[in-house]
Amino acid sequence: METSPSPAHHDAEGAPQVQDAQPTTTPSGAPMPTTSDPSMVEAWDRIWAVVQANPAEFDAWEELMQLADRQDGGFGPESPPANIVNVRTIYDAFLNQFPLCFGYWKKYSDIEYMVRGVDGAIEIFERGVTNITNSVDLWVQYCTFVMERKPEDRDDIEQLFERGAKNVGLDFMPHVFWDKYIEFFESKEEYAKLVQLMDRIIKIPMHQYARFFEKYAHLVSTRPIEEVVTDEQYNQHKEKLTAGGEEKPKEQLDSEIRNLVLEESSQVYANTATETNKRWPFEAEIKRPYFHVKPMDSAQLNNWRRYLDFEEAEGDFERTKVLYERCLVTCALYEEFWTRYGVWMRNAGTVDQVAELYGRAARFVPSSEPSARLAFALVEEELGHQEEARKQYQTVLKLVPGHIESIVRYANFERRQSPQDLSAAEIVYASQLEVENVDETTQMAIVTLYAKFLWQVKKDVEAARAVFKTGEGKFDTRFYFSNYLKFEMSQEGDDYEKRVSSVFEQVRFSGLPESVKNDYNQSYLDFLMEFGSSAARYNFVEADIRTASATVAESRKRAAVEENGEGEYDHHATKQARQDDPAVHASAAGVAGLHVGADAAAAAVDTSAGHYGYHQYGHAQGAQAHWGGQASAMV
Repeated sequence: METSPSPAHHDAEGAPQVQDAQPTTTPSGAPMPTTSDPSMVEAWDRIWAVVQANPAEFDAWEELMQLADRQDGGFGPESPPANIVNVRTIYDAFLNQFPLCFGYWKKYSDIEYMVRGVDGAIEIFERGVTNITNSVDLWVQYCTFVMERKPEDRDDIEQLFERGAKNVGLDFMPHVFWDKYIEFFESKEEYAKLVQLMDRIIKIPMHQYARFFEKYAHLVSTRPIEEVVTDEQYNQHKEKLTAGGEEKPKEQLDSEIRNLVLEESSQVYANTATETNKRWPFEAEIKRPYFHVKPMDSAQLNNWRRYLDFEEAEGDFERTKVLYERCLVTCALYEEFWTRYGVWMRNAGTVDQVAELYGRAARFVPSSEPSARLAFALVEEELGHQEEARKQYQTVLKLVPGHIESIVRYANFERRQSPQDLSAAEIVYASQLEVENVDETTQMAIVTLYAKFLWQVKKDVEAARAVFKTGEGKFDTRFYFSNYLKFEMSQEGDDYEKRVSSVFEQVRFSGLPESVKNDYNQSYLDFLMEFGSSAARYNFVEADIRTASATVAESRKRAAVEENGEGEYDHHATKQARQDDPAVHASAAGVAGLHVGADAAAAAVDTSAGHYGYHQYGHAQGAQAHWGGQASAMV
């Protein structure tokens, strides 16, 4: 614990004494708050420990910021320096974790205004609108602050409003922003610019669009014609109205030009109304337009999906982009919307835009859902940023140890970097075998995929066999056995029958469900018939298999039918039904005609035991990999 220098004091006899050092940090390492209240120090220390252990604890951060606001001495140029350091430390850490909480950017700017004045507040506002570019409220607060505190900077204020318009002008609820922009031009009595601004606004589908049109129509009807249209527009209208060579008094011409402008704007109004009404059903269902850590309900998520479908079908790039950005404030923690946005941007935008998008996704999506980071790594590689791509893979595997898809992608990334030297790719697999605290299913997948890499990519058969053998007696899954069989059935040699039979025998005595083992057993018999060297071995295995499975099942069914008085058991019908069963048919016939080569063997095993691509593994949840899709068929 750090301590500050202690001032010297003197005892009754004048001898110097040293006062006990005052701590500058709490026991958990938090900066010491400026307070004389021990209970506040205790609470501060306790909550600091919570947020350090779990930065995603939103409620704890809120409580800590409330404590920071209560420090003795407040905030201002004369406040204790520790107050300012503490509040900056806490707000910076919180907003790094939750940058979409626009209200806290405003609170932070208020504090900096008290401490450093206008420039301090503007610095925080700039950070805020950089982190949450499409917050209508934050842009309004920022523009209002500058209008009030720096009214003389007219051009800077207009540029700030234009930046805001680019980011929030196409929102469905931007009326407070546009009202503030209108107020700015009105305060400067710049009515020509105001009319031009209103001409932009009335084209935007939004809530309260009718109110803005009414204001626009009033301006067109009452302001001097020089403010209503530009010189170029005036001459265009004049040419149209005097096409027959008829001369008209200026007053009449001005009046007719006003009517033309209003007539044209009425068509704009009708179109804006139509576009607004198209979007209204979706907007009405948005119950939470802001960011929060609480989960969204399924109705809200479905509404966003449908709304995005609609806007994509409309085909307007800017409107679709704006809607995605709005969605990713509300649904920032949901990976599906980031990856969907990335796919859309890939088709509609640029690679750099896709990279920027996935870079943001990496900040928000929970570490247990790494697809956005993996997509980011691929885009970085595409852009030639190899080290950045490598860092993304390493980060994912640090956050989610044993995540199968990440391992495969990382290994193949290294393979692409050094196709003539596969050692770096092999290290990725080998190092993951040593990762602790991953479940047996994940270990099985790593072993299997590592062995496949050694066999199919590095062409090292013996090394692949050695890795496969590490799973013998340990992994009872179809994924492991299917790939092991595919491997051994693809290797020629005098011991071909022995090696393949050895794997089949492991399957027979594994912990797989009986229905699954029956599929493999039939394939084993077919293998022995085509490649076996001993009729005795075939007969022994067939008797063992039949006794344990098909023969007993058929006998029991015959007894049940006859006991229940349902008539005579039709053995031939039962046999035919069994043969007609696609699963049984595929299993029984699969291997029989397909052992002539590696690809054929693989297809046979595939039929009986399911596909075996790594892509069937789902995303990791927590610290372990879980299975998705057809994963249940592999375990």
